[in-house]
Amino acid sequence: MFRFDEKEFVAELDRKREQQFLKRVRDYDEQIAPSMRLRGYKRIDSTERTVVFTFGEVTFSRNRWRKGKKSCYPVDEWLGLEKYMRYSPELIFHMAKHASVLSYREVCRTVKMAYRLEITKDAVLKSVKMAGRLFSERERYRLFRGDEQPKKIQADKIYLEGDGVLVKTTSSNDERHNTDLAHFLIHTGVKKVGNNRYVLENKHEIIHTSHEQAKEELIDYLCNHFEITDRTLLITNSDNGKGYSRRIFQEIKKVLRIKRHEHFWDAYHVNEELKRFLKPYPSTLLDLAFKAIKNHQKGLLQTVLDTVESLIESQEALDNFYNFRKKLLRNFCDTRPPKLRGLSSRGIGVMESQHRKVTYRMKHRGMYWSIEGACTMARMILLERIDQLYNLFFGSWRQEYEEFRDTGPGAGFRINHRPHKAVIRKRGHK
Repeated sequence: MFRFDEKEFVAELDRKREQQFLKRVRDYDEQIAPSMRLRGYKRIDSTERTVVFTFGEVTFSRNRWRKGKKSCYPVDEWLGLEKYMRYSPELIFHMAKHASVLSYREVCRTVKMAYRLEITKDAVLKSVKMAGRLFSERERYRLFRGDEQPKKIQADKIYLEGDGVLVKTTSSNDERHNTDLAHFLIHTGVKKVGNNRYVLENKHEIIHTSHEQAKEELIDYLCNHFEITDRTLLITNSDNGKGYSRRIFQEIKKVLRIKRHEHFWDAYHVNEELKRFLKPYPSTLLDLAFKAIKNHQKGLLQTVLDTVESLIESQEALDNFYNFRKKLLRNFCDTRPPKLRGLSSRGIGVMESQHRKVTYRMKHRGMYWSIEGACTMARMILLERIDQLYNLFFGSWRQEYEEFRDTGPGAGFRINHRPHKAVIRKRGHK
């Protein structure tokens, strides 16, 4: 008794699918012919073209039409194929989607296994570069339709967090750097969707290789999407590092004219710094430091620090201690727990978990990125996680953008929308 050959069955389905596709191409060519003649076009000949689709690599013939000096292939336009395109738009999207999770070589292996197609890592790279071009075009489109205001969100509380992600990059002369990706997160609170499962409401993330550009996009988004009133409370949280201190968030508050603001020094980072610095000393000091933070007792914390100072023996350790104490006491007001401010802790301190989708793909694999490539990949990752990457490639905005571009660009189109100057750190420096 012969066993069912699933592999051969799938190959047979592929052959049938190819024949169905070729029939559709022929039918479309016949269907469009009368309207082409009415528009003054004359059929010249029929030529072949080979394209890799999600359902296989297909060679098909299509008619070429000419009107004066202008010639065109209606079938190519119908299929969304530009000149010299080797891969279909849908397959390009699939490659980009996979690339937001996998390395380029892994994308090639996945496509070969799941789609039974041979593609190269250069093809995957081109799909990512196309996404970068679409990001720039969509920004121009947004400027074009700037008079159309989205419905604003009315929320008593706006949560805002910011932090940087260091990724390895290379410059044009192959010099290697560490580049800081500025990452901001906005939401309006948490919503319970199951047993011990919560989601952030009205979540929006912004990431860019330029901190200034990210901050501009953040302010622009808040202005255009939120109804700011006298009751609006801005709740911010960060590790108080460079670019994410209380002062930065106060600047944003001032621009938005928000009257009420509560800033938190991220509890996770505070605890980690205490653990790291107090590790050489008796564990009771760490317990007392945690108690001082939990109950917001500055006097108790000062006692712990004085005790630590008395135990230090070297000048280098003493210098490090003074720096640590200065930072801790200067920002002590930001360590006051949410409970003591009449707030819930839910929704505060979520940035680390939001970082993971970016760090998983872009760090710890020995990979180096170009500045532009790092910016594109980070933004792709954010879109893919909220199922919006498809809209970048095939959303209705693209047709509207093409129509506007054909009529001539306005001032907004002359703005340079390529990634702004990144924060680059030489390797070996902090």
